Amino acid sequence: MKHRGRWIALGGILAILAAAIVAVCVVDPKYDLHYTVSAPEVKANTLEVVLEVHNSPLSRGKTVSLYIGDKDVTVQSCTGADGVSLPAHQTEDFLTFELGRGADVSLVYQVPLGASGKHGQRGMVQEEYCVFDGGQALLLPMEFYQDGFPQDEAVVRSLRVALKAREGWTAILPFEELQDVTWADAYNLNNDAFAMGNFAQYFPAEQTGGAAVYGVAGEEGQFPQEVASGIAALRAYYAERFGTEEQPYQIILLPTEEGDVIGGAGVHSVCATFDAADRRDWELLSHRMFHAYFDHAVPTQTFHAAPNLWFYEGLATYYENASMGALPEAQREVLDIRPEWQFNSLFNRYLTIKIKDPALFSFAPMDEADLSESTGRTEFLHYIQAPLVVKLVEDRAEERSGGKDAVLRAVLEKGGEDFSPAALLAELLGEDGGEVYNRWFQSEELLPMWEDADPAYPEERALEDVADVEVMLASWMTSQLGQYPCDLPDWETACQLEDIPAFQEASFADAETERLVEEHCPVVWKLLKQYALRAQVCGVPFEEPMLRYQLLADEDNLQKWEDWLHAQGISAAVSDGGV
Repeated sequence: MKHRGRWIALGGILAILAAAIVAVCVVDPKYDLHYTVSAPEVKANTLEVVLEVHNSPLSRGKTVSLYIGDKDVTVQSCTGADGVSLPAHQTEDFLTFELGRGADVSLVYQVPLGASGKHGQRGMVQEEYCVFDGGQALLLPMEFYQDGFPQDEAVVRSLRVALKAREGWTAILPFEELQDVTWADAYNLNNDAFAMGNFAQYFPAEQTGGAAVYGVAGEEGQFPQEVASGIAALRAYYAERFGTEEQPYQIILLPTEEGDVIGGAGVHSVCATFDAADRRDWELLSHRMFHAYFDHAVPTQTFHAAPNLWFYEGLATYYENASMGALPEAQREVLDIRPEWQFNSLFNRYLTIKIKDPALFSFAPMDEADLSESTGRTEFLHYIQAPLVVKLVEDRAEERSGGKDAVLRAVLEKGGEDFSPAALLAELLGEDGGEVYNRWFQSEELLPMWEDADPAYPEERALEDVADVEVMLASWMTSQLGQYPCDLPDWETACQLEDIPAFQEASFADAETERLVEEHCPVVWKLLKQYALRAQVCGVPFEEPMLRYQLLADEDNLQKWEDWLHAQGISAAVSDGGV
């Protein structure tokens, strides 16, 4: 009887263990992903990835679906632990295969690098190095890409990335291993930079506020000590605003000889071509630093999709510009940075395009989702209009409370949960919040940034503003529309036209708006008047939605304008409507 009692007790224990095992199998669907990435010399600008997928014996079999919708993936093989080929089904968006209990699957695939993006080539393999972002190379579970997937739910138990570097190369990885990978981890992984090559450490983290800075060995002369000082200043600027301790960060600076390359920008690392004497490169570095600090502090989906993505990018671009004042004074002088001019420049670009092309670029920020099919319009909202909206709110909040960084502080305090722009404005601006929300968040009304006008703003810089935004939009929009005529400023002609009565009579807006534009920036005013005169000469109403195409891409109208100028005794460079 005693033995029987022991067996009964033992049976009970085994039953409990069995139930526990079944429970684990049911409630622990996670698996392991281990990537090994190489850059085969036999295939130019291409990565080969070996993905080892492991399923625990305690986790039941499943179908693994990996997202491939934004990648050009070529599967080389899919095999089990015994080396026998397994079927891998590939659709437009997903690659799927079966993963049994305790099973191992090895997936080998290739992906190309070097696609053209807004900041240059995305990723590159060349003789000295290979750089790429995680989103290019690493196939991740489809769950992370599904709307409404719980952001705190872990899908992957462990995730490792190894770089199989060529002989003599050094690998630079943003992390060693991720455990219990959630949406935020996957988002950061997609953005982080991975690099291997003939790299050396230029500056240790102690000199740069926690950022280890790397670059191609032998190119150190392009990155003097002032680069470390500038990086340290930006790191200190953001650490103060986010109230955080020094967080590890890797910066990989690429020489500019190969053209613009972006190898990733995430929470842990950034990699891009960098010219220490180029103001725009410092602005971009600062913008990417903001994202790193913010995504570390607010790991939520809230700000990564419409209708809140524009606000997030607006914050990043606002601080991209505001942070330039934190650079050492000597550096600002070399870069021709005047902090008070940063938003002047942005407003000049905004006025130029919004007034010249209202059919395409007049929209309410909260209608962001409606712009999803137009990259150019979305970029205009994110990087030109949105930071000005943020500045408007920030300035008014400072007037009300006397404190700086009110918008960012309010967002950080709430942690992004249940974010509501209307509630934020009510908190920061009180009874004025509703008016600001209705006029500049939910309508197309022109932003009132006139008070930032500076009579000392250089004419040359204003012309640069107009030229830059024209080239930028032509690049964005042409890729979508097939052609977006670029109207580079013809300042010499505009100056010759100024005293002609027809020029004075031409109108691009109501009298009050024209007065405000002229007071804010005479250069933008004169160029818009010239554009309005050109429309008048060609007989095209200024309100015509296709005005840009009618004036800059229609051969008859190009000839009309040239003939009219000739009749006035003026010679002008006639745009061919190209980029």
